[in-house]
Amino acid sequence: MKRKRAQSISINTIIIAAMGLVVLVVLFAVFTGRFKLFNEGISSTGLTCKESCKLSKYSDGTVNTGDNCANKLGGTFSDVNQQKSQICCCTT
Repeated sequence: MKRKRAQSISINTIIIAAMGLVVLVVLFAVFTGRFKLFNEGISSTGLTCKESCKLSKYSDGTVNTGDNCANKLGGTFSDVNQQKSQICCCTT
C-alpha cells in the first residue's frame, strides 16, 4: 500500500506572511495620509488644564506662569500658551 505525502505550509510561513501583511497595511496608511487624519482627531480634543488635572486624580488645576509649581502636568492643553511660558499646575 502506498502512502500519499501531503504538502502543507509550515506555521513559520503563515506567521511571516501575516507579519508581512501587517507591515504592508501600515505602510499603506503612512503613504496615503491616513495617520494624519488620526493625529488631527487626537489633537482636536481640546483638553483643558483643569480637566487634565481632574483626570490625573488631582483636585484642581490652574494655569501658571513660571516654575513655582510642585505638581506640573506635561502636555498640550487648549488653555495653556506655551509661548508665554505658561504651565499647567495641579493642586492636591
